[in-house]
Amino acid sequence: MLWYSVPRPAISAGRLRAAWTTTNHRSCAVKKILLFILLALVLFGLPFIAYTAEDYVGAQKCKVCHMKIFKSWEQTPHAKAFEALKPNAAVEAKQKAGLDPQKDYTQDATCVGCHTTGAPDRPGVQCEACHGAGKQYSSATIMNRTRWKAEPEKQCAMAVEAGLVRVPTEEHCTACHNEKSPTYKPFDFKARYPDVKHPE
Repeated sequence: MLWYSVPRPAISAGRLRAAWTTTNHRSCAVKKILLFILLALVLFGLPFIAYTAEDYVGAQKCKVCHMKIFKSWEQTPHAKAFEALKPNAAVEAKQKAGLDPQKDYTQDATCVGCHTTGAPDRPGVQCEACHGAGKQYSSATIMNRTRWKAEPEKQCAMAVEAGLVRVPTEEHCTACHNEKSPTYKPFDFKARYPDVKHPE
């Protein structure tokens, strides 16, 4: 039996040029889409997902202008969240979760992320856990009492643009109040929000 090779038709220069142009247009479109996504991440996404320890200023800086709120926060379980990781603290909750109440969890990476804010040297669920890392919006040009009194809307817009989260969302809370937590209980954002809402 003989096998014959069927010659393929030659591709004309015109067809080759058209195929090349179509490929280039697709390649350009893909590049534009990728560039758009990258730009969107830089402008909108990264301020919320790429905080480093240096981006946080800590509740001690916030209290300079927000003493009433700070004092209110100090009385909350959020303020004392780091204390619960220490040996012999929150014994009942740890036993119920199957954790060793005698163990020191203050160095446990799986715990520290939700019991500190931004870095281990900022214990508790501080202001920036809900309102975003404050390095940018806590600057003297934005958090300026005189300017806030004169133009509150303008200053507020500047703060928000610099990363301030005025009202935390359910996603802020469920970043820690979720099934990964050994002490998790079903979390109802609307019911729990009044517990952490501070005075203005």
